[in-house]
Order: sequence, then C-alpha cells, then structure tokens
Amino acid sequence: MHLPCFVHLSSAQLADLIHDARRHVVYSAPGLQQSLAAALVNARRKLGRDAVRVVLDVVDTTARMGYGEFDAVELLQEGNVDIRNEPGLRTCVLVCDDTGFAFFTPPMLVETQDDKHVGPNAIALLPAQTTAIAASFFPTPSLPDQPAPPPEIGRKPVSAEQMQQVKASLEANPPQRFDLARKVNVFNAFIEFVELRLTGLHIAHHTVKLPKDLVLATKDDATTKRLLTTFKLVSDQSKVAKEAGEIDRRVRSLRDKYTRSLGDGLGSVMLRSKREAFAADVEAIRAAITKFQQQVHERLEKELVDSRKKLVDGLLPAVRKSPPEALTAQLTNKPTVDVLKRYIDDELGRVFPSANSLVSDMRLDWVPKGVTYETLNNPVFQERVRAAFPYEDWDKPFREFEAAPVQSVQATLLFDAQ
Repeated sequence: MHLPCFVHLSSAQLADLIHDARRHVVYSAPGLQQSLAAALVNARRKLGRDAVRVVLDVVDTTARMGYGEFDAVELLQEGNVDIRNEPGLRTCVLVCDDTGFAFFTPPMLVETQDDKHVGPNAIALLPAQTTAIAASFFPTPSLPDQPAPPPEIGRKPVSAEQMQQVKASLEANPPQRFDLARKVNVFNAFIEFVELRLTGLHIAHHTVKLPKDLVLATKDDATTKRLLTTFKLVSDQSKVAKEAGEIDRRVRSLRDKYTRSLGDGLGSVMLRSKREAFAADVEAIRAAITKFQQQVHERLEKELVDSRKKLVDGLLPAVRKSPPEALTAQLTNKPTVDVLKRYIDDELGRVFPSANSLVSDMRLDWVPKGVTYETLNNPVFQERVRAAFPYEDWDKPFREFEAAPVQSVQATLLFDAQ
C-alpha cells in the first residue's frame, strides 16, 4: 500500500499520535499548544520521563511571534516532562515509536493556527529517517561501559530560572493579540503614516533678537524701534537663500506627490507600495542638502558678516545719540565712533549665530509609522483614506481587515491534577 509523502496533520491528529505511542515520543518545534502539551504530559505518565523528550525554543520572543503558547510550556513543566532548550529552533519533528513526521507550524502573528486549514503541512518520514531522528534525540553509547553522547539538539534542560525569566518578561510586556496584529499587518501592506520634516533650510526666515540696550537706544524713534527688535540674518534675495529655497521647493513637491493629509489631526498617509520610490527621492534630496552644506559655508559666513556690518551702520546713529549706560559706565570720556562701532559689533556677536551652527542643522527627516488597530477600524479614518486616494480600489484592504476574525481560544487538558 502506497502511503502519501505530503499530508495534513492537525493539532488533534498530532495529539492522537502522541496518545497512541507505546515506546517513546519526540517532539521538536519552536513552541506548542496546550492540547499537545496535555498529550505529552499523558505520554510521560504512561511511558516514563526518559521516554518522552520535548525540545523547544524557550524565549519570550518566540511566544511574541506566536510559536505556540508559553502556558503550554508551563504545563509541561508542571507535568514533569523532560523539556530541552534549543535557541532559534524552527524545525518541527514528531516521532512516535516507528512513525515520524516533519511538519510546519506557522507563527500566529502571520497565520491563524487551526484545524480548518487542510493543505499539506507535513512530510511523512521513511522508517530509516524515523530511526535516525529518534537516535539523535536518544543517543546510545557505542560501548556498554561508556556514557551516552549528548543529543544533537536540546542538550541543555530548561531551567526553572529560565522559565521564570520568560514568564516575567511576558507579564511585564504581554504579546499583542495575534488576530489584531494580523489585521494591522494586512492594512500596513497598503497604507502607512508618514512625517516629512525639513530642518534648517529656511535660511531667509532666520532672525536674531537684538540686544536690549541697543533696542532701547532707538527709544526716540518708535518706528525704528519696531523694525529693529529682530533682524533677518540673510536677505531674501541672496544666492544662499535662493538655493535653500530650491531644496525646500523639492521637499514640498515630494510631499505633494506621495502623501495625502487626512485632516482633523489624523495625519498624512502614503501608499506603502510607493515606499521604495519615496525613499529614493528622499535620499536624492538629502544628497543635495549635503552638497549645499559643503558649498554654502563660506558664502553664508560672508552673508552673516555683511548683515552684521549693515546692522552696525544702521544702529550707529541711534546709539551715538543715546549711548547705552553699559558702555558709558566703562568710559571716562564720551565714546568715539570707533568705540561705538566696536561696542555694537561686540553686542551683536553675542546673538549672531555662526555659519557652522546654521549649516549643521540642515537635514531632511522621514519618519514612517504603522497604523494601529483602533485607527484602521475608525469609520472616519477609512472614509478619509478612500477620499485621499480616489483612484485606488479601497474595497480590497478594508475588506481584508476582517481576514483574521477574533476567535475565542479554549484548551482542553487531557490529564488529571495529580
């Protein structure tokens, strides 16, 4: 009789195989469900502790991915099953006496684990393969008077300390419900929030607040006082300002091309499928900013020097007419024009930034953000997304929100409390 190589094994069928074992059981996987843990505890009681071996990847990240349930591992520990740890284990094998299977168990973060799926998820092992795998878990000594060699995997038993550490980590930061996580992942495949921030390139907008004593020196001219309270560092018509403005225009064009604002504090979104093209455009602008920083330093320094000189000349008449007390208190005689210019220049030096400080702040930040379950289920949000992308078929992603419906999980323990 020909037996198929590719088969489907449900969790119930795996448990039945374990229950039917008469000599030994080997279970190797990243994790397991409580129904399988209960079957393994029963097998341990029936066959003895040395005849049942379980190898798992006992860490909190495995539980967070949904490779089984940590409660099931605790169940094995309470049932005195021989649990071994193998970091990073992803290979799944079940050997019950002379029957063996290599199977696949998906992480619940990606796919629902249930018995409704009937596609092939296991390969039946040949008798020689089953024997070899069992021997790798239960190695025998080559000579009667020698100790048995260690197993190929799962050499270290899971300690009580390790169990406590994993439990504490999961209690402090519980895993997200996997059905909700899957919904978020499906939605994120189409839409994500995005923030695009250009910093330091608005050269023509930079101003400084003038020192108080210089402003007060213009007290006899109310109009002049209003105009000179702050001062633009760089002229709107300067070459530096125009080149910076061109980069700002490219950023605004990029934002208009890819992102859509949903309004009312909902933020801006973009198609996730356009992320690669968007990222390439961002990098091109960043390269332009780097080039601008390298070339603009000397010219920006000259702009600042010229602006400072013009400001000294502009303030001199008012300061000459009403010298600040902070200056006259340091002089025996009336200050000369040269002294007044030096004083004004020194005071402006306290508030004027350097070209280095302005150039170093130039950058373009791109911050993508995922969409939460609560947000994607908000009818207003859904409607705004449809309106923002009127040419997309938004029935597909919104319909897929229900692809992994909430399910109540119940586990039946198949052993008594002894």
